[in-house]
Amino acid sequence: MSKWYQQFCTVLLCASILVSGIHASEAQTAQATASPIDVRAQQRELFLEAEAALKNRQLDDYSRLIEALGAYPLVPYLEADYIRLLATPKDDARVSEFLNQHYLSPLGWQVRSVWLDKLMDDHHYEQFLSYYEYPGSIRHQCFAVYAQLATGTGDTKPILRLVNDIWLTGESLPKDCDPVLEAWTNAGMRTADMIWQRIVLAAEGGRHTLIPYLQKLLPENMQYLAEHYHRVRRNPANLTQRKYLSSDFPKHETQIVTYGLGRLIWRDPDAALALMDNLPAHINFSAEQYLLLRQTFAVALSLKDHDQASRWLARLDATEHTDATLHWQLAEWLREGAWTQIMSLVPRLPDTQRESDQWQYWFARSLEAQGFVPVSKQIFERLAQQRSYYGFLAAAKLKQSLSLSREALELPPEQISRVRQLPGVQRAYELRALDRGLDARREWNSLLEHLPPDDQRALAVIASDWGWHDQAIYTLGTLGEYDAIAQRFPTAYLEEHQQFSDAANIDVNWALAVSRRESAFRDDARSHAGAYGLMQLLPSTANLVERRDVSVHELFNPSYNIRLGTRYLADLQRRLGDNWILATAAYNAGIYRVYDWLPAQPMEVDRWIELIPYAETRNYVKNVLAYQQIYRTLRENELQPELFGELVPMQISGAQLKR
Repeated sequence: MSKWYQQFCTVLLCASILVSGIHASEAQTAQATASPIDVRAQQRELFLEAEAALKNRQLDDYSRLIEALGAYPLVPYLEADYIRLLATPKDDARVSEFLNQHYLSPLGWQVRSVWLDKLMDDHHYEQFLSYYEYPGSIRHQCFAVYAQLATGTGDTKPILRLVNDIWLTGESLPKDCDPVLEAWTNAGMRTADMIWQRIVLAAEGGRHTLIPYLQKLLPENMQYLAEHYHRVRRNPANLTQRKYLSSDFPKHETQIVTYGLGRLIWRDPDAALALMDNLPAHINFSAEQYLLLRQTFAVALSLKDHDQASRWLARLDATEHTDATLHWQLAEWLREGAWTQIMSLVPRLPDTQRESDQWQYWFARSLEAQGFVPVSKQIFERLAQQRSYYGFLAAAKLKQSLSLSREALELPPEQISRVRQLPGVQRAYELRALDRGLDARREWNSLLEHLPPDDQRALAVIASDWGWHDQAIYTLGTLGEYDAIAQRFPTAYLEEHQQFSDAANIDVNWALAVSRRESAFRDDARSHAGAYGLMQLLPSTANLVERRDVSVHELFNPSYNIRLGTRYLADLQRRLGDNWILATAAYNAGIYRVYDWLPAQPMEVDRWIELIPYAETRNYVKNVLAYQQIYRTLRENELQPELFGELVPMQISGAQLKR
């Protein structure tokens, strides 16, 4: 028997304090009335021992530990592990009870998936169907069809039609699906059209190596289409080989050409433009296909600064623009100072785009540039009421106070207390205490899916109280509680941000804004690009700043991450003429890209930001600037837009810098 088990069993009244420990005050009360020993800490140790005992099949020790743990919130995780490891189809009642109790918990679908696997392996058809819930995994979908065929009578076609949705995927199907696919094929349901639809899915984003297999399933006279699709997927330049455009299947060939041109315009714009002007007569785009191509060509050519960009942008009516094409139309006119064109376009835009902060701001700027100052001022005054990048710009132009529209999220204490005691909330807290962030987030997200809105708001308050800032920010954003500024913009790790910002001689509000934008203060964040930690540093960047190899483990240390992140911001600012706007862009996109984006002649900073080619970086700069202003206002209680006041007269040009 472990020392923790012995010690725990001496604690009296432990059942009365099982839910204590989430707040320091609650823990102190529990300890004062029951024991000086931290019961919850002991339970965590016992939980870990029970996990190890179960893994090692030490079932007697496991049973004793489970009894000692009582109603500890994470006991269901041990039961889930027991079912995964040891349960057999004979344990149906035990599994059924568990799934009924945890139907809305992530434990429910995790256990159900493993249990279905076990029932599949033993071919328990009716039992499988009683537990199966659509959609499940592809394996489970296939076995559900197989089980219905095995246990059903009469017409099988309605059951086999379920295979249609399984078939239509761009990925390979597991071998478990082979029996139902064979039955489906024998019933005559694998038509040439079904095969073609799957080829399209495989070519346009799926697994293109699947295409040769699917090609053999097509009628012989259609197989050249699959071969051509495959060649175009691997290299869109192959689209120019006219021998594949035979006109035998014009609709299918047009589909391939539409896809290929949409890729070729990014790789070789001149080749795509030449092909577009010299297509065979039987390639007849539908209205939808032609609109998609015009939108794609307009964006690709604009991003590449091609001399045909304006021509393709002009081909789009005001109602045909996407957000991307609209941006590039705006960027073209801002680069040229074409204020009249902006003024004429905005009134013709759809309502949602016309009324956006971005287009209202540039409409007012164009009016101002054309001398219609009183009208532009009215628009700026309305816009200055918004808590946004453009709202702050408008307030700065008018030299008037900012509007934060802040409203604390306040809920009745009894509601907070009730939600805090929910099993899912208790489990999330304990999982965080055991450094199991993924499971904790799964619990939290499950609660967000199923609780009513008022209780979701309580979750946001609780997460904020716990210092789980990224989850509080995410929850508030999901609920649309944008005015809960204090919880949405916490001063997390303020001491570290202040210390290292001072050492790097940069604005602490800037550092806070970058951390807020990069990770929402999640210290274990990791991106698809391989950036880690609070300020999302790439290991290569960390190595450069520190002049040694930095481990990923080190980057998950908040203090160390902030130290490196603030030093990197300061270095970028120094190298970019002490301009923190350029440094912000470089933090996201890299300093050499920023060098390339600088205009030869001085340009107003608000225009330059709109000309940043990468949408991610463009939005990143706007967000960081807005967040920096919010932090300055919250921390210093300064309602004057001093930060944005620096932006309004600022000019950007490459001539200002020394590389």
